[in-house]
Amino acid sequence: MNKTALPSVLAALLFAASPALAASIALVAPEDGAAYDTHSPCVKEFYANFEKRGVKPPRPPLNEEEQRLKAEAEAQGKVWYDRYGFFVFNDFTKDLNERNKAEEREWRPFSWTSDGALSGLRAEFSETPGFEKPLVELLDAKESAAMRPKFLKLGTKYWWRVKGTDADGAEVVSDVRTFMTADVPPRMIGLPSFNFRDVGGGTNVAGAKVRQGLLFRGTQPLIKKPPEVVRNFYVDNLGIRTDLDIRGETERAGALEGGEANLEEFGLRYLCVPLEDYHLYHPRCTEGIPRIMELLASPTNYPVYVHCMVGSDRTGTLFAVLDGVLGRDDRFVYDDYESPSFSEWLPRFRYGRKSAELFGYLDPNAPEYEAIRKEVWACKLDRANIRENAEKYLLDIGVPQAHIDAFREIMLER
Repeated sequence: MNKTALPSVLAALLFAASPALAASIALVAPEDGAAYDTHSPCVKEFYANFEKRGVKPPRPPLNEEEQRLKAEAEAQGKVWYDRYGFFVFNDFTKDLNERNKAEEREWRPFSWTSDGALSGLRAEFSETPGFEKPLVELLDAKESAAMRPKFLKLGTKYWWRVKGTDADGAEVVSDVRTFMTADVPPRMIGLPSFNFRDVGGGTNVAGAKVRQGLLFRGTQPLIKKPPEVVRNFYVDNLGIRTDLDIRGETERAGALEGGEANLEEFGLRYLCVPLEDYHLYHPRCTEGIPRIMELLASPTNYPVYVHCMVGSDRTGTLFAVLDGVLGRDDRFVYDDYESPSFSEWLPRFRYGRKSAELFGYLDPNAPEYEAIRKEVWACKLDRANIRENAEKYLLDIGVPQAHIDAFREIMLER
């Protein structure tokens, strides 16, 4: 052998005999000790522009199908609901919705680096430095090393880290950093377009904190997701105990056939109390809402997840009342109602015909509802604001004051 080749041969032998470098994970962003706003830039812009959201877009002419449906309804003496203004965006909201689609793909404020092949990646977020009961976010190792957390509470200090498993089955853990979330409601669960929110966070008009982690509103349960994903979402991270479905039983049965998760299989109590959307004095509401208030008056039922199919109409109707009962101001009630508008399939704005019927019940101040109040609902509700009318409404339909008070006692931290 050529003497000059010996060093390279020895080096190769030594390299082959040495153990492979262990995989590692290092956190990159946010900075340790950072302040973190859970609302993305588009979400903040949405809530900051209440007036722009309420600009009614020009009305397009009825198409042939709409003309036919209108003629049929009128011939039968029924009210025809013009979808204009209900499932449409104005210029501001349309542009914001398009930008939000890109933001949901690209805005990943939490990031890290790693070397070596890792599987079973997960991010842990804990309210204590010992990570005793962390929120665990399941991560896709095929995606880039960045994420947007889905479950963080508002106004809370967190410790966070990323964990994974290397090729030999050993656990790899990153360094630990801290950050503080802003206490700015709503607490959105997942992406804005997912339409799932915590009712808690922030304060009401009297300065009482609205407790987080007790009452959630949203869309139907996850569809065609693995059991471990469903359990991680509803049970492990949100701790939901009661699934309150305000659809009908037939509608739910069809959704289960289509792949909707059956949360009873994960230990949740299931209750079905069908409601009507927008018509608070419809029998389904006057009979169903007292049942719901009785359920919400009992601490043993919490945390509670309330939903219909898309979480906007029946759910939006109920929570316009519940937000009012919790003492939220009128602006917050409208913000909560319009929040589903981040999805192009779920725009809901206060200028819509059907939403005017809801707020015609509840809002004594908005001039656009004056005709509805005078013609139909003036005899029902006559208080100064939505929160006062919400309580009067519950009393009108037979909800005991004790149930209202118990609900507030559970939800408000005075």
